[in-house]
Amino acid sequence: MATCKLENVLANKEFFSGWTRAQFEIVITRFNEDLSWTDGIEHLCTVYNKGEPFSKGACIVRPVPNHGLGTETMLRHMFEQYNNLANVTFFCQATLCDREDQPLYPLTMYAKCGIDELVCVKEDLWELPTARFRWRVSSPQCVSVGDLDLATWRKTVFGLQLPFRGAYESWVKGDWIAAGRDRISRRPKKFYKDLYDTCQFHRGIQVEEIWFLERSFHSILQKT
Repeated sequence: MATCKLENVLANKEFFSGWTRAQFEIVITRFNEDLSWTDGIEHLCTVYNKGEPFSKGACIVRPVPNHGLGTETMLRHMFEQYNNLANVTFFCQATLCDREDQPLYPLTMYAKCGIDELVCVKEDLWELPTARFRWRVSSPQCVSVGDLDLATWRKTVFGLQLPFRGAYESWVKGDWIAAGRDRISRRPKKFYKDLYDTCQFHRGIQVEEIWFLERSFHSILQKT
């Protein structure tokens, strides 16, 4: 059952004592947040560090520029590690259970994701095709490349149609997603790299594309 309580999400961490990163990799987007919750499971963690220099036990730390929030990390990991993906990759933010509207399953449930499956707390999305998120961008130049609305962006960037007005699709608030290796590989490496390049994350910490992606990742990974 989904929960917003840290103790429930991290219950039974001893379950992971014999696991390897090749089986289950926890990919964390971090600025300067505390990662004490990874105690005991550092050997499974890869941290994309966007803040001050950082190290913690057996965590793999990859210093990256501070832009694009978690969606930048997801795309970067998908194409950079495309040929070296874990059986299951769990994408997460550095702070767990900080928002009531972003519940999580227990970590053990994400680990049980199949290699061609997704595990995530999904909700119905009903977003107008003309939706924009300009009010949340970090600077004026961070509106979407070409100044596109959600439906136009999805159609022109990767050909994913927004459902007809009144139709719902699934999305995952906060992009807390576990994806099996074969599920990610349903799309070629070039797809993720081209999408990354098109977003031009380097324009700022919060570009409009990160919200377009948040509303689209579940559908992207549902490709058959």
